[in-house]
Amino acid sequence: MQFFKNMSRFVAWPVVALALAACGPVIETHYDYAPPASQAGMQCLAACQQGQNQCNRDAAEAVQQCRYNEERRVEDEYYEARERYNEDRLLYAAAPEKFSKPTEPTKGYPSYYQCDNQGSQCQANFNMCYRSCGGQVRERQVCVANCEE
Repeated sequence: MQFFKNMSRFVAWPVVALALAACGPVIETHYDYAPPASQAGMQCLAACQQGQNQCNRDAAEAVQQCRYNEERRVEDEYYEARERYNEDRLLYAAAPEKFSKPTEPTKGYPSYYQCDNQGSQCQANFNMCYRSCGGQVRERQVCVANCEE
């Protein structure tokens, strides 16, 4: 019994440490923009803005398509698992001494993780374009949640 008490201490502390680490600060990058001085530079920025708008539209469409594909993947896997289950159930019914009873499949959940970064280059491309037009971009890190006072 003493062994389990000691083991629980060794297991509990890392779990507590991981839980506290998950509550750490959430940092976002914010940008401050100083426009170019020339009129040509300002016209150049209009093209940058159009490019960013198009990039954001394309990224939103890509996210939507990625999510749809992921949902289809889950549906297809479930359908195939149901087909195998029905076949295995027939085999089991015909010869239960030869086959184990099949387990009914459950439907999985789509994972949208791979879809989340579809638009990650839009901001970087805009900032590079902004600078090439003669503007200045300053990045700063801002704590937006779980910040230390």
